[in-house]
Amino acid sequence: MTNTVMSVSNLSKQFKTKKVLQDISFEVREGDCLALIGPNGSGKTTLFNCLLGDYVPTGGKVTVLGQSAQALQLKSKVGILFQENQTEQKLKVSELLDFQKTIYSNPLSNQEIDDLLQFTAQQKNQFAEKLSGGQRRLLTFVQVLVGQPDILILDEPTAGMDTSTRKRFWEIVAELKRAGKTIIYSSHYIEEVEHTADRILVLHEGKLLRDTTPYLLRAEDKEKVFTLPVDYLSVIKGQAISDLNVKTDTISFTTKQPQLIWDLLAKAKCPIEDIEMTNRTLLNTIFDMAKERDHENI
Repeated sequence: MTNTVMSVSNLSKQFKTKKVLQDISFEVREGDCLALIGPNGSGKTTLFNCLLGDYVPTGGKVTVLGQSAQALQLKSKVGILFQENQTEQKLKVSELLDFQKTIYSNPLSNQEIDDLLQFTAQQKNQFAEKLSGGQRRLLTFVQVLVGQPDILILDEPTAGMDTSTRKRFWEIVAELKRAGKTIIYSSHYIEEVEHTADRILVLHEGKLLRDTTPYLLRAEDKEKVFTLPVDYLSVIKGQAISDLNVKTDTISFTTKQPQLIWDLLAKAKCPIEDIEMTNRTLLNTIFDMAKERDHENI
C-alpha cells in the first residue's frame, strides 16, 4: 500500500462573493500521475495554489506529506511549473542552469540535466530569449527538476510546445513516473491525458465531478455523433436523437442508440464512406458547455 502524500478534505475557496472551489475532497498517493481536467474558469489554477499553500482555503483542509500546505519545509520537496514561463530571458541557458543548481542542496548533475534537456552546446550558450517558445517551456520544466522534488505540480505544461518538444516532455514524464515521482498536472489535451495519467480529476465550475481513471472514463455511458448527407434526414427523423444540426448538404446529431441508426442507414443504402461517427464523452460535453458559455459572454 503506497503512502498518501497529499490530502484534500472538503476544500472550498472564495474570493469576496465568488465561489471558485466548492467542497472538494481527494487524496494523492506516492507515485500517482494525476491529471486535472476542466475548461478555463473551472478552478484548476486556484486548486493548484491551494495545494502549494499560496492560497489559504476558505473552508476545508489541505495537507502535503503530513504537514500544512503552508509549511516552509515543503518548498524543496514540491516543484511547480507555472502556466506562464518565468525563466529569466536575459541570461544564457547554461548560466540559468548553473544558478538553479546553487539553490538546492542536492541538485541534478550536469550530465543528468543534459540528458533531460538534450540541447546542443550552441543552444546552451544562447540567451533564453533566443530559444523557441517550446524550447523555453522545456527549459523551464527542467529548471523545476534540478532540485529533485518529490512532488511535481504542472499547470498546463505543454502549452506552447511544438510536436517534437511535447514528445520529449512526455518522455521525461515517463522517466519520472518510473522513478516513483508524484505528478499532478492540468491539461486541455484529452488524448494526452488518456495516454499518460493514472487518475483523472474532472473539475467543472469549482466542483469535482469525477475522480476516475482513463479506462473507466472511456467506459462511461457515451453518445455517438453522426454526420451524414442531408438526403438521409427523413431516415433518422423520429428516432432517439438529439442536437440535430441541419446544414446545406449535411446533418449531424447525437444518439445513444448507434446500432439502430446504423441499421436504418444501411437499410436506406447510405454508403458507408458517407457516414462519419465519433464518440461524445463527459469531457466533450463539459468543454462544449464551457465554449457555449464563453460565446454567450462575448
